[in-house]
Amino acid sequence: MANRDNPSGFTPRYHLTGGEIRTEQIGLAAANTIIGVGDPLLQTNAGLWDRAAASDVVSAIAAQAAAASAGGTILAYRDPNIVFSAQTDDGTGTATAQTAVNLNINFIIGNATNGRSIAELDETSADTTATLPFKIRERYLAIDNAYGEFNQLLVTINNHKDKGGTGTVGL
Repeated sequence: MANRDNPSGFTPRYHLTGGEIRTEQIGLAAANTIIGVGDPLLQTNAGLWDRAAASDVVSAIAAQAAAASAGGTILAYRDPNIVFSAQTDDGTGTATAQTAVNLNINFIIGNATNGRSIAELDETSADTTATLPFKIRERYLAIDNAYGEFNQLLVTINNHKDKGGTGTVGL
């Protein structure tokens, strides 16, 4: 059975230490980009937050949506020990097989639709490079999810600023 193509950003699934998944309030940059629930976020030099672009140092995932240039505050998942699920993009890269487990991976971003992120993992970027923003832990175990095109993977933030900025090398 083929996996369904339904990009929806990064969804929190569990905490590595068994702890509770918590959100915290963060301040947005006044000229923030449109943010959807599940979008990767980065902290600017001014200490405010905006939607991340591919290869940025991701340090949070949005738990609330925000219109472009909304400013203000939203809730976000900032704990580097949260495991998220996310869909891979098109099946042309190495992240469609079990051999991708423990590799690092980049993401693709797009403008949120209906308040939900359409971010996906970029399959062609799966590699051992320490600066890639996410680390692949395993396939999300669900009956409608198999390795292959549009598979859902479990990932952690690899280069989280609270862990020093540069992540670990993939295996």
